Amino acid sequence: MSTMKSLIQSIFISTIILLINNNIYSQKNYILPEPQNITFPDSDKDGFRLSKKTSLTVRGSELSKFYVEDLIKFIFEETEFQLSTSKQNKKSNIELVVEQNIHELGDEGYRISILPNENLKVEATKESGLFYGIQTLKQIIHFTKKKREDTEFDDFDIILKKQQITEKNNANVNQFNAANLTTKGYNNINETGHFHGREEVKTKSLDIYKIPPMIVEDYPRFQYRGMMLDVSRHFMPTDFIKKFIDVISMHKMNKFHWHLTDDQGWRVEIKKYPKLTEIGSVRSETLKGHYRFAGNNPKYDGIPHQGFYTQEEIKDIVKYASDRFIEIIPEVDMPGHTSALIASYPEYGTSNDKTEVKKIWGIHEEILKPTEETFSFIEDVVDELKEIFPSEYFHIGGDEAKKTQWINSEEIQGLMLDLEIEDVDSLQSYFTGRVEKILSKNGKKLIGWDEIIEGGLNKNAIVMSWRGEKGAVTAAKAGNEAIMTPTSHLYFDYYQAKSGEPIAIGGLIDLEKVYSYEPVPKGLDINQASKIMGAQGNIWTEYIKTPDKVEYMGVPRMTALSEVVWSQRKPRNFNEFKKRLKFYRHFLDLKEINYREKSF
Repeated sequence: MSTMKSLIQSIFISTIILLINNNIYSQKNYILPEPQNITFPDSDKDGFRLSKKTSLTVRGSELSKFYVEDLIKFIFEETEFQLSTSKQNKKSNIELVVEQNIHELGDEGYRISILPNENLKVEATKESGLFYGIQTLKQIIHFTKKKREDTEFDDFDIILKKQQITEKNNANVNQFNAANLTTKGYNNINETGHFHGREEVKTKSLDIYKIPPMIVEDYPRFQYRGMMLDVSRHFMPTDFIKKFIDVISMHKMNKFHWHLTDDQGWRVEIKKYPKLTEIGSVRSETLKGHYRFAGNNPKYDGIPHQGFYTQEEIKDIVKYASDRFIEIIPEVDMPGHTSALIASYPEYGTSNDKTEVKKIWGIHEEILKPTEETFSFIEDVVDELKEIFPSEYFHIGGDEAKKTQWINSEEIQGLMLDLEIEDVDSLQSYFTGRVEKILSKNGKKLIGWDEIIEGGLNKNAIVMSWRGEKGAVTAAKAGNEAIMTPTSHLYFDYYQAKSGEPIAIGGLIDLEKVYSYEPVPKGLDINQASKIMGAQGNIWTEYIKTPDKVEYMGVPRMTALSEVVWSQRKPRNFNEFKKRLKFYRHFLDLKEINYREKSF
């Protein structure tokens, strides 16, 4: 009998013909970020039956990878099924496959195949794609559970292509035990390999999660999908940095821009220059209240604020991020926002006046002097950081550099004459060019805030456009790459509502504003548009003292951004997104994220 069954099953599988027709119908989508393509076979059969008998196999990767173990743990917590990894169940197996050229969806793309009488497959050409596919599979499994156990669970409607399965030998095929396209309520089914009517058999009840048939083919729209966290204004512990990386990765984002130095603190160990952390990582106290109301007599809290990351701690964090396919991009701000640096090593500052690690926010006068001694110092810093940050990118800041000290310095004015530089904006361009050469020699690409355009844009620089989109447009038209992070949509330190919110730096960016963002500016042709690498949300921490508040300010605005940078360009339906966001809330809860509840 089993031989006959195998024969019929083989005939069935070999004669499935997938025909994509032009019919459109409303079908259920709940995945965040929204995949590029989902097709649902028009079939009355289950796609896959997940049970305690299900096994899991890995090809092209390893069972010991954290994301494989995480999937196994997730399935157990959702279903109490402990998947077997030692013995394959040929009738019910989840196959995780990494194989070069297995599809044409790119290095970060994946395909999930859930088809009747086949094993569930997640296929990718690179491990990163497999990781993203697993994030989607977890949502599919949770949806199946919700549909089975919650009678009040809402549907998710979105226009999708209809896919028909044409089945030959229907007389035989129809004898397989099958269920409806979508899972409805709790069901027990027979766990037998026999056909109804062929012979009488004893059956046993088996707990089954019936996953509807579907094919998901997915890949990101943009190569750069990032979040920035400022740890200079308020230091964040290493455990939280890892959690923040987890939150980024679960959203299928792939860049963590780590703002490590500023006027209010230097947060990274440089062994050749120990005073950077001995002095530069400590400020005596911090402004109380909001900077705009400080006036001429600001009040301080009287509490020292300090902290920095050792190189060993950073190596551990970089490894943690890499395992989650997150690239960490360090930022060492220069030539402005350097008070903490100059307080530690005054010889690299332009003014002879003594300075301190700043205890108040805002833009300060301190600026590095563009001399050979300073460039040697920068090269030493880069030489150490390149060993702990393997990213091909290095962010140098370059923003808000007040040049008053350059104008008033006889030494700098003489230097400008020697270099035949006519104005201080051009001097900053010279400074950027010198640093770019240092970075290039060390295998790094320079990223800078859009002020690096002023005075002349270095041909190899990548512009991070924050003062609107003009910087990115200028860069793209010049042939430079650009990353979008405008204050209008992507500054997550801004208020989330007009009232009832904790203190913030200012502005108003609610969830809908983030979701409405289109990263490619208007007015670019196809070639220029290709220079837009992606987008990034920024969390500056002048008024964000704790990890809990970082999470509150970042999520779910980060969730909205994740769809903006991953999914295809199209008119966005915010209400439809909100329905999927409510479903996705389960995954935020699993990470114990202190998200803003009013946004759901």
